[in-house]
Amino acid sequence: MAEIEISVRSYVKLVLHAAKYPHCAVNGVLLADRKRYKDDKIVSIVECVPLFHLALGLAPMLEVALSQIDAYCEQNKLIIAGYYQANEHVKDSSPNAVTHKIMDRICDNFSDASLYMVDNSKMTPDMEDAVFRIYAFQDGKFKERNPDSITLEEQCLSAASGLLNQKVFRNLVDFDNHLDDITQDWLNNHLNEVIEIHSW
Repeated sequence: MAEIEISVRSYVKLVLHAAKYPHCAVNGVLLADRKRYKDDKIVSIVECVPLFHLALGLAPMLEVALSQIDAYCEQNKLIIAGYYQANEHVKDSSPNAVTHKIMDRICDNFSDASLYMVDNSKMTPDMEDAVFRIYAFQDGKFKERNPDSITLEEQCLSAASGLLNQKVFRNLVDFDNHLDDITQDWLNNHLNEVIEIHSW
């Protein structure tokens, strides 16, 4: 299994998405550098695209979102390399039927894709650990990845904590927001500069 590196931008956007909708289940995809994987067999997660908070597995909306994300990946030499999900209930961090369906789709195109299940109990203003557990998906089953094969960029936790405390999650746009108003940027480019400032 390939090693995983997670950028500050990706980690922070995932956390902000879960924080914006604490009363809902949320999900999204993580994008990796295609060249880095090809050359070094490292899944370098460089971008996070928040998908939904209303109906996670609704097929037509999912198809629209994934086709636009695929086009973006093609233009930017990226690949959909992961899927994240935060369940509605605080104590529930287990994969469900929606998780299986979406991971099946992602793994069809990238066999080294991983699942990131958010542990809602770790979503605190002063986080000391990553908020998710990472699973590989093989033969229709999830197996937890060895934490030693996963590296978070150094400022992930401090940047996420700082931006949570500033309530920056109010400005995050997911695909549900974009479908309501197509002028809203599902790539969240407006947040990238803010995240970059907090990652130094």
